[in-house]
Amino acid sequence: MQHHREEQSVTQDVERVARHNEQRQREYESSDLIRLLTDETTTVETKKAVLTYLQPWSNAFQRMISARVTFESDPELRALACEHQQEEVGHDRILARSRADDRELVWDPVIEMGASWFVDQFAILPGVQRAVLAHLALEAGSLVFSQAGTRAFPDDEYFELHDEADVEHLEMGYDILRRRGDWTVAAVIDVLDRAWQVIGVVSDRIAECARRDTVAA
Repeated sequence: MQHHREEQSVTQDVERVARHNEQRQREYESSDLIRLLTDETTTVETKKAVLTYLQPWSNAFQRMISARVTFESDPELRALACEHQQEEVGHDRILARSRADDRELVWDPVIEMGASWFVDQFAILPGVQRAVLAHLALEAGSLVFSQAGTRAFPDDEYFELHDEADVEHLEMGYDILRRRGDWTVAAVIDVLDRAWQVIGVVSDRIAECARRDTVAA
Protein backbone atom coordinates (compact mmCIF):
# COMPACT_ATOMS: atom_id res chain seq x y z
CA MET A 1 0.00 0.00 0.00
CA GLN A 2 1.29 3.45 -0.89
CA HIS A 3 2.26 5.45 2.19
CA HIS A 4 3.75 8.57 0.61
CA ARG A 5 1.32 9.90 -1.94
CA GLU A 6 1.68 13.23 -3.59
CA GLU A 7 -0.53 15.85 -1.99
CA GLN A 8 -2.56 16.45 -5.13
CA SER A 9 -3.32 12.75 -5.49
CA VAL A 10 -4.51 12.52 -1.87
CA THR A 11 -6.72 15.59 -2.32
CA GLN A 12 -8.31 14.06 -5.42
CA ASP A 13 -8.89 10.76 -3.61
CA VAL A 14 -10.50 12.50 -0.63
CA GLU A 15 -12.74 14.46 -3.01
CA ARG A 16 -13.82 11.20 -4.68
CA VAL A 17 -14.70 9.71 -1.30
CA ALA A 18 -16.53 12.90 -0.26
CA ARG A 19 -18.60 12.99 -3.46
CA HIS A 20 -19.53 9.35 -3.05
CA ASN A 21 -20.43 9.79 0.61
CA GLU A 22 -22.47 12.93 -0.05
CA GLN A 23 -24.48 10.94 -2.58
CA ARG A 24 -25.16 8.30 0.09
CA GLN A 25 -26.23 11.07 2.50
CA ARG A 26 -28.66 12.45 -0.10
CA GLU A 27 -30.12 8.98 -0.64
CA TYR A 28 -30.59 8.64 3.11
CA GLU A 29 -32.37 12.02 3.21
CA SER A 30 -35.11 10.47 1.05
CA SER A 31 -35.41 7.33 3.21
CA ASP A 32 -38.68 6.33 4.86
CA LEU A 33 -37.54 7.34 8.36
CA ILE A 34 -36.34 10.81 7.38
CA ARG A 35 -39.49 11.47 5.35
CA LEU A 36 -41.62 10.33 8.30
CA LEU A 37 -39.93 12.87 10.59
CA THR A 38 -40.13 15.76 8.14
CA ASP A 39 -43.68 15.08 6.93
CA GLU A 40 -46.05 17.53 8.61
CA THR A 41 -48.89 15.00 8.37
CA THR A 42 -47.06 12.47 10.58
CA THR A 43 -48.81 12.28 13.95
CA VAL A 44 -47.08 13.33 17.17
CA GLU A 45 -47.59 9.79 18.48
CA THR A 46 -45.73 8.26 15.53
CA LYS A 47 -42.88 10.76 15.83
CA LYS A 48 -42.56 9.97 19.54
CA ALA A 49 -42.55 6.26 18.73
CA VAL A 50 -39.52 6.90 16.51
CA LEU A 51 -37.66 8.03 19.65
CA THR A 52 -38.77 4.87 21.46
CA TYR A 53 -37.04 2.75 18.81
CA LEU A 54 -34.12 5.14 18.47
CA GLN A 55 -33.21 4.53 22.13
CA PRO A 56 -31.76 1.00 21.66
CA TRP A 57 -29.72 2.27 18.69
CA SER A 58 -28.49 5.23 20.75
CA ASN A 59 -27.54 2.87 23.59
CA ALA A 60 -25.73 0.60 21.12
CA PHE A 61 -23.91 3.61 19.63
CA GLN A 62 -22.07 3.91 22.94
CA ARG A 63 -20.94 0.27 22.52
CA MET A 64 -19.81 0.97 18.96
CA ILE A 65 -17.56 3.89 19.81
CA SER A 66 -16.20 2.03 22.86
CA ALA A 67 -15.31 -0.92 20.61
CA ARG A 68 -13.44 1.45 18.32
CA VAL A 69 -11.32 2.66 21.26
CA THR A 70 -10.79 -0.87 22.58
CA PHE A 71 -9.47 -2.31 19.32
CA GLU A 72 -7.49 0.68 18.03
CA SER A 73 -3.71 0.45 18.52
CA ASP A 74 -2.50 3.21 16.17
CA PRO A 75 -1.64 6.18 18.47
CA GLU A 76 -3.09 8.91 16.23
CA LEU A 77 -6.28 7.00 15.48
CA ARG A 78 -6.69 5.91 19.10
CA ALA A 79 -6.41 9.53 20.28
CA LEU A 80 -9.14 10.50 17.79
CA ALA A 81 -11.30 7.56 18.88
CA CYS A 82 -10.93 8.57 22.55
CA GLU A 83 -11.83 12.19 21.74
CA HIS A 84 -14.91 11.02 19.83
CA GLN A 85 -15.94 8.76 22.70
CA GLN A 86 -15.60 11.56 25.27
CA GLU A 87 -17.74 13.89 23.14
CA GLU A 88 -20.48 11.26 22.78
CA VAL A 89 -20.63 10.25 26.46
CA GLY A 90 -24.11 10.60 27.90
CA HIS A 91 -25.92 11.27 24.63
CA ASP A 92 -28.01 8.13 25.17
CA ARG A 93 -29.10 9.53 28.56
CA ILE A 94 -29.98 12.88 26.98
CA LEU A 95 -32.27 11.02 24.58
CA ALA A 96 -33.81 9.17 27.54
CA ARG A 97 -34.51 12.55 29.18
CA SER A 98 -36.17 13.75 25.98
CA ARG A 99 -38.42 10.68 26.27
CA ALA A 100 -39.20 11.35 29.96
CA ASP A 101 -42.89 10.50 29.57
CA ASP A 102 -42.09 7.30 27.64
CA ARG A 103 -40.57 4.68 29.92
CA GLU A 104 -40.87 1.83 27.43
CA LEU A 105 -37.62 -0.01 26.72
CA VAL A 106 -37.94 -1.90 23.46
CA TRP A 107 -35.80 -4.68 22.01
CA ASP A 108 -35.82 -5.30 18.28
CA PRO A 109 -33.75 -7.96 16.48
CA VAL A 110 -33.11 -5.88 13.35
CA ILE A 111 -31.87 -2.87 15.31
CA GLU A 112 -29.67 -5.10 17.49
CA MET A 113 -28.20 -6.95 14.49
CA GLY A 114 -27.39 -3.66 12.77
CA ALA A 115 -25.66 -2.39 15.90
CA SER A 116 -23.76 -5.67 16.29
CA TRP A 117 -22.47 -5.40 12.71
CA PHE A 118 -20.90 -2.03 13.52
CA VAL A 119 -19.36 -3.30 16.78
CA ASP A 120 -17.92 -6.27 14.87
CA GLN A 121 -16.47 -4.04 12.12
CA PHE A 122 -14.78 -1.80 14.70
CA ALA A 123 -13.07 -4.96 15.98
CA ILE A 124 -11.79 -6.26 12.64
CA LEU A 125 -11.30 -3.36 10.18
CA PRO A 126 -7.95 -1.62 9.60
CA GLY A 127 -7.61 1.63 11.57
CA VAL A 128 -8.37 4.19 8.86
CA GLN A 129 -11.46 2.24 7.84
CA ARG A 130 -12.58 2.27 11.49
CA ALA A 131 -12.34 6.07 11.42
CA VAL A 132 -14.27 6.13 8.13
CA LEU A 133 -17.00 3.96 9.66
CA ALA A 134 -17.33 6.24 12.69
CA HIS A 135 -17.01 9.66 11.10
CA LEU A 136 -18.16 9.33 7.49
CA ALA A 137 -20.98 6.80 7.94
CA LEU A 138 -22.33 6.87 11.51
CA GLU A 139 -21.85 10.61 12.01
CA ALA A 140 -23.10 11.49 8.52
CA GLY A 141 -26.21 9.40 9.12
CA SER A 142 -26.65 10.98 12.53
CA LEU A 143 -26.36 14.46 10.99
CA VAL A 144 -29.12 13.77 8.45
CA PHE A 145 -31.30 12.25 11.17
CA SER A 146 -30.68 15.15 13.58
CA GLN A 147 -31.54 17.74 10.95
CA ALA A 148 -34.86 15.94 10.42
CA GLY A 149 -35.26 15.57 14.19
CA THR A 150 -34.90 19.29 14.85
CA ARG A 151 -37.82 19.86 12.47
CA ALA A 152 -39.93 17.14 14.10
CA PHE A 153 -38.97 18.10 17.68
CA PRO A 154 -38.13 21.83 17.85
CA ASP A 155 -36.07 22.85 20.89
CA ASP A 156 -35.26 19.23 21.76
CA GLU A 157 -31.89 19.05 23.56
CA TYR A 158 -30.86 15.74 21.96
CA PHE A 159 -31.28 16.90 18.36
CA GLU A 160 -29.88 20.39 18.93
CA LEU A 161 -26.74 18.85 20.41
CA HIS A 162 -26.23 16.45 17.53
CA ASP A 163 -26.96 18.94 14.79
CA GLU A 164 -23.91 20.96 15.88
CA ALA A 165 -21.57 18.14 16.95
CA ASP A 166 -22.11 15.85 13.97
CA VAL A 167 -20.80 18.36 11.41
CA GLU A 168 -17.54 18.58 13.33
CA HIS A 169 -17.33 14.80 13.76
CA LEU A 170 -17.95 14.26 10.05
CA GLU A 171 -15.09 16.61 9.15
CA MET A 172 -12.76 14.65 11.47
CA GLY A 173 -13.09 11.70 9.08
CA TYR A 174 -12.01 13.68 6.03
CA ASP A 175 -9.10 15.15 8.03
CA ILE A 176 -7.83 11.65 8.77
CA LEU A 177 -7.97 10.72 5.08
CA ARG A 178 -6.02 13.86 4.17
CA ARG A 179 -3.30 13.10 6.70
CA ARG A 180 -2.92 9.36 6.14
CA GLY A 181 -1.61 7.36 3.24
CA ASP A 182 -2.61 3.88 4.44
CA TRP A 183 -5.93 3.62 2.63
CA THR A 184 -7.35 3.18 -0.87
CA VAL A 185 -10.41 4.78 -2.41
CA ALA A 186 -11.86 1.38 -3.33
CA ALA A 187 -11.59 -0.01 0.21
CA VAL A 188 -13.03 3.14 1.80
CA ILE A 189 -15.97 3.29 -0.62
CA ASP A 190 -16.62 -0.41 -0.06
CA VAL A 191 -16.87 -0.02 3.71
CA LEU A 192 -19.00 3.13 3.33
CA ASP A 193 -21.46 1.37 1.03
CA ARG A 194 -21.85 -1.52 3.47
CA ALA A 195 -22.29 0.86 6.41
CA TRP A 196 -24.94 2.94 4.64
CA GLN A 197 -26.85 -0.25 3.76
CA VAL A 198 -26.92 -1.27 7.43
CA ILE A 199 -27.95 2.25 8.50
CA GLY A 200 -30.72 2.10 5.88
CA VAL A 201 -32.04 -1.25 7.11
CA VAL A 202 -32.06 -0.10 10.75
CA SER A 203 -33.73 3.20 9.84
CA ASP A 204 -36.41 1.48 7.76
CA ARG A 205 -37.08 -0.81 10.70
CA ILE A 206 -37.42 2.12 13.14
CA ALA A 207 -39.94 3.78 10.80
CA GLU A 208 -41.83 0.51 10.34
CA CYS A 209 -42.05 -0.14 14.10
CA ALA A 210 -43.09 3.44 14.88
CA ARG A 211 -45.92 3.24 12.33
CA ARG A 212 -46.97 -0.23 13.42
CA ASP A 213 -47.22 0.77 17.09
CA THR A 214 -49.23 3.94 16.44
CA VAL A 215 -51.40 2.93 13.50
CA ALA A 216 -54.50 2.96 15.71
CA ALA A 217 -53.49 6.13 17.54
